[in-house]
Parts: sequence; structure tokens; C-alpha cells
Amino acid sequence: MTKILLIAPLGSGASATNVIGGHRLLAGDSVRELGQRGFVLEVLDTSGDVTNISPWRFQVIRLVRFLRAIQGIVMKIRRSQVAFLVIAPHSALVLASSIWAICRMAHRPLVMRLSGGDLGLVYDGYGAVARWLAERTWMRCSLVYVETRQSYRNFEHRPNFRWFPGTRNVQVPAMVRRAEIRKLIFFGRLHMTKGLAEALNACRHLPEPCHLQVFGPGMSDTDWSLFEAHPKATYGGVLEPEDVPRVLSEHDLLLFPSYYPGEGYPGVILEAFQCGLPVIAARWRAVPELVGHEENGLLVEPRSAGEVRSAIKRLLDDPDLYRRLCDGAKRRGEDFRSAKWHDRMAADLRGL
Repeated sequence: MTKILLIAPLGSGASATNVIGGHRLLAGDSVRELGQRGFVLEVLDTSGDVTNISPWRFQVIRLVRFLRAIQGIVMKIRRSQVAFLVIAPHSALVLASSIWAICRMAHRPLVMRLSGGDLGLVYDGYGAVARWLAERTWMRCSLVYVETRQSYRNFEHRPNFRWFPGTRNVQVPAMVRRAEIRKLIFFGRLHMTKGLAEALNACRHLPEPCHLQVFGPGMSDTDWSLFEAHPKATYGGVLEPEDVPRVLSEHDLLLFPSYYPGEGYPGVILEAFQCGLPVIAARWRAVPELVGHEENGLLVEPRSAGEVRSAIKRLLDDPDLYRRLCDGAKRRGEDFRSAKWHDRMAADLRGL
């Protein structure tokens, strides 16, 4: 029976300050799936409320979390056979390098799961010293799971790197087969780089009875004035993760014109696909690895409300295309069910 020390930002509950992001959902996914496969997990939670706070408080909280994580790992590592770290690439240099050193001294393998699609950008942005440190510490982990194919292609010459996409296992509520678009949805953190302005501006002149519902936590750069007197959009607040499948299933089309720098495989697209919703998404980073143009959605240029508007109109005018995209979305969503991917991970971990 393999005992794993899982170091991850789990957290609990969604609120204006406690934001449930993709890395937390990946961590929860790993806890659930590995537990079902007979692994014994001891969890060290590295999460904390760091949204919409002043920069100095953010740095203090970050330092305290780092010190607590290191203390916890030192105390717990010898009780486990494997350490498993879930982390975003931009946070890997200091924390992952420190954990790698602790595991090395304790003679324990370290496995990393990197969330997001910006590993290549982060690595390219390292200076000479940072790259030297990364090459000699965390990049030498026993296994490094990366989320996107592009990230894997950048490092596939390293035998310890694996492609392991974000996964979901949505229990889809019973729903009527969609025939036309009435309810559109935008869901996610309301960073402006997530395409919020483009989505809202594209929907200002939707025909009756179409309407856009926006869900997600406001961020420091959210422009709330975009909602003022908007004729076709309303803000629905923050959803708990368990409510997302139901809400998605009540809608007909997901808008995701994101140009967020760290975009990987957005979890909301995976969940929408499994609920049978096609998506209008920006041709950005790894998103086209998920969204096939005219297969399960439509791709548009980033930062273009006009292209989003044209894509919506195209689907409104062509119900047959819309129905084909719904079918394609459902098929694509099944490719990212959690079970088969975690079976592979379980085999890797037992091999260690």
C-alpha cells in the first residue's frame, strides 16, 4: 500500500476571496482519484485567501505559507513513500526546489503536477541562475506531469516528463437535447484578460430571447461598469464547484474568449463539453488543443468582440451547425474523463 504525501492547494468553499481555481480543482481531483485506487494520502494544504488584497499583505501571506509548507514537509515526509506536489509553474522555482531538496535528503521520490499552460513561458523567462537552479532541482523530479501538449513538446526530451491533461468527471444532470441558442454563459475568474469585456460587448445586441449570464469572482482588475445598463447580460455571482455542472446544463453556449497569459486546458471548457455545450473561444495558447474549430466550438481571434459577435450570429443562423457542435462537444468531453488518466498515474506511482 503506497503512502503519498500530497502537497497541494485544496482549500474549501468559493467566495469573493477564496477563489476556486483550476489548480485547486486538479488537487481535489488527485485526492479523490488516487484514494479510489488504494493509495493512502496525507494532505498538506498550501492554499490561502490571497485574492483582492494589498500587495504587501500578499507577500506576507505568501512567505508564511511557504514556511508552513516547508515545516510540514520536514515533519511528514518520512511517514510517506512518495511526495506529490501540485503547483503552478510560476510558483515552482522556490517552493518546488526547496521540496525537492528535502525529498532528496529524506530519500523519497518527488512527483510534480504542473497546472496551467505557461511552463514554457516561465522557463524561457528564467535568468541564468534561475535556470541553473531549476535544472538541478525540481526538473529532476522522478515524474513531472504537464497539462498541455505544447508544454510536453517543449520538454519531451526529458524522460521524467509526462503529458497529463486537466480532467473532469462531471455527473451530467438529465437534460433535453439542445436545438437552438437561448442562454449563453461566461464563467470564470473575472480577470479582464479572461475576455470579459469582449464577451459582454459581443452580446449587447443579441436577438430576443437570447441572454448572457456571467458567473465568477470579481478580481482587482474587473471593470464592473461593463454591466451597467447592459441590455442582455446579468451577473449571477460566485458558484460552488458542485453547482457548476447544473448551471452549465441550464445553458446552451459557453463564451470563453480568454487571452489570459497562463491559460492551459480551462476546466470550464472540459465541464461544458461533458455537459454537451459547445464553446466560442479565443485562438490562444493551448485552447485550440481542446477546441476544434467547427468540431466542438468556434475559434476567434483574441481581443475581438466583433469576431465573438459574428460567431454567435453564425450559430444562431445555422441550427444544424450548432447541433453538430453540441454532439462534438459531448464526444470531446469524454476524452477527458478522469478514470483512464488516473489509471496511468497510479501505474506510474506504483512503479516508483
